[in-house]
This record gives sequence, C-alpha cells and structure tokens, in this order.
Amino acid sequence: MNDIAQPTPQSSRTGPLRGLLVLDFGQAAVGPIAAEYLGMMGATVIKVESPAGDTVRRGVPTMRGTSTTFLGNNLGKFGIVLDLKKPEDKERAKRLIAVADALIENFRSSEVMVRLGLGYDVLRELNPGLIYVSSSAYGACGPLENMRSNEWLTEAFAGFTSVTGAPGTQGEFSRGSANLDWNGAMVNTVALLAGLLRRARGGGGGYYLTSQLGSSVYGSLSRVAEALVGGMPAGPLGSAAAFTAPDEVFATSDGYVAVSAITERCWLRLCTAIGQPGLAEDPRFRDNAARVSARQELSALLAGVFASATTASWCERLEAADVPCGAVPQKMTLLEAFEANPQIRHHQLLRRIPSHYGSLASQAPHWRFAQTPADIDGGPPLQGEHNQIVLENLGSKAELLDALEKIRARENV
Repeated sequence: MNDIAQPTPQSSRTGPLRGLLVLDFGQAAVGPIAAEYLGMMGATVIKVESPAGDTVRRGVPTMRGTSTTFLGNNLGKFGIVLDLKKPEDKERAKRLIAVADALIENFRSSEVMVRLGLGYDVLRELNPGLIYVSSSAYGACGPLENMRSNEWLTEAFAGFTSVTGAPGTQGEFSRGSANLDWNGAMVNTVALLAGLLRRARGGGGGYYLTSQLGSSVYGSLSRVAEALVGGMPAGPLGSAAAFTAPDEVFATSDGYVAVSAITERCWLRLCTAIGQPGLAEDPRFRDNAARVSARQELSALLAGVFASATTASWCERLEAADVPCGAVPQKMTLLEAFEANPQIRHHQLLRRIPSHYGSLASQAPHWRFAQTPADIDGGPPLQGEHNQIVLENLGSKAELLDALEKIRARENV
C-alpha cells in the first residue's frame, strides 16, 4: 500500500452528491472549505472570484505565486472570474445561479450580496430550488454586522484567547492551526446538506444563515460550563485538558510525549507502566476529580518521571499497557511526521494532488463511503481558468456539468 494515495486516472465524481452544481462565492476559509467538502462528496463546484481574486490568493507561503492557504481550501473546483459590479457579468452570474443547486458565500455581511443585486429575494425568483448559505462574520444584524473578521479575532470574541497559553499567564495566547475556521466550515457544510435534504423531501430551496462568531461561541461552551459549575473563571492550562488529569504533554529526554488517562483503568495502567504504582494509592490522586484538583502536584511528579527516558521508549511502554499516548513530532516537518505515521499510511489519509501549482500534499476526504466513494479529483483552479467553458454552457445544468466533466476527465487521464 502506498504511503500517500494517488488520484484515480479518470474523473472521480462518484460521491453521493454527484450531479449537484455548487457555486462558491466565498473568500478565505469558512465558505470555500465547505464548498470543497461538497466537491469531495461528488458535487461539481465552481469558484466565482472577482477580478481581485480570493483574498487569500495573496498570502504566504506560496507555490508558483499563489498562497498555499488558497490552494488547500479550493481543491477540485472549477474557477471563473466575474465582476459583479458590471451589468453584463451580473447577468452572467444570474444565469449561472439559475441552474445551480446551491450557493455559499461568507462575505463579512449578508448585505453584500443584496447591495450587488444578488440577495436571496432576487435569487429565489430566478431559482426557487436554490439552497443559499450566507455565512457572515458576526451575524446578519447587530452592531458588528459590517466588521471584518478572521480566525484570530473570532478567537478573542469567543473566549478562546482567555484559556490558551501557559498556566498562570495573562494576555498570552497560542496561534496554531485555524481550528475555528475549520469548525465554521463544518457548520456551513451541515447547513448546506440540511438544505439539500429538505429540498429532496419536497421542501424547495431555502436561505440559511450562519456566522463564524456563532459557531465559535458554541465551540467554547464546554469551558463556559466548566466555569459555571466550578464557580471560578476558566484560565490557561498549557497543553493540559480542563476536565481530565493527567491529560497533557510531557517533556522526555529527547522530545515530548502526549499522555491521557481518560478512565480510571487507564490511570491504573499508567501508574504501572511508568513504574510508579504507589501513585494509584495516593489519596491526592484517588480519582479523576481529585487529580484535576491536584493537577499541579501530579504534573510535577509525572514531569520528573517522563524526563528520564526517550519519547520512543515511553510510547512503546505506554502502548503496550494500553494507555493513550502519542509522540509529538520533533526534528521533522509535520508532513514528514504524517508520512511516517503508520496509522495515517495504513488508511491513506494523505493525497498527492497534481495541479497547475505543482504537486500538493493534502488530506484525503474525511468520509469513506462504500457505494459512492468520496474523492479529490483535481487541484485548485487558476483564477478565471474555466470562464470560457462555463459561460458557453449556461443553457442548462446538464450541459454545463457535461462540459466540465469532460474537462476533468481529460485532465486526469
């Protein structure tokens, strides 16, 4: 079995959404990633950009002049450019929307499309079956409706920055992967699928509103509940979990290991595996609640133990004892760590995608469908790459899908 799966040599639109046409009017992440997910599930996705292009095309790092963020968020799509401020391009957009199944946009305000003359009241007259998802930054109204947002601002508003960083710090927060963008994209995917299901049941099209702030606040509610129950504000805990102990990263003699005693049985096995059976009898650590209360003392004891051996030796011992653990990648890139991970290799969770921008390493689709396999059947589009073929085939959805399918089939030969 190959370490990184290769795409199939022909068009792979075999997913459960095959035959659906989705328009991505989005920017950056939460809209485009949701559209990308539908494409992985078989939908044909057309990315509609302004002449200026998606805002993240111009980020860094780049491959052949285009941001890797854009590349990763727009796999498998076809691309066109329309200047919606020009009457002729607005009419082209309307003709395209008239044959589409779904449209998603994530402008900072839902009023942007209204001002362009493409609000839902107009579009539902063109296409009563259209599923329209509008995912604004802070919601469809209110004092922040027109404010720009991004992952990091949303982290602040939703409270994430107050609970990240080293224990006891103030004003420190971590910027790792944009988890709230991915969470927002998943929420938008759910909204799109819900709309398609409702339509399939005879409910017609619909207008679905989401917001990055809304999905982010929901993601922080477990810490809110913790504060309410505990009677004290939640604060930074470093790598530690708020509700389980031990459940954090420890330094070893040559790196780091993540360890989690998620049940009392795991705790007992952990004590034996690290050669500290007496900890299981210590009244300070008698159960998880007690260990959470005595987290500082417990973490200090365990830190001394884990520092005495290598990451590899600890993983071997803990895995043999059935204690959840994982090596934190050191001295290699994250891609190298993925490629070396036997579980990732076994399930072929990485893909090599040929594209105009070079060979892209990406995730495989999140879903495994036996009868209708999900797949990534192409790279991200060049800006306006498919203008001619799309604009020449606006007569019907069937004609447009057929023309685009032929292009993809030729590309993947």
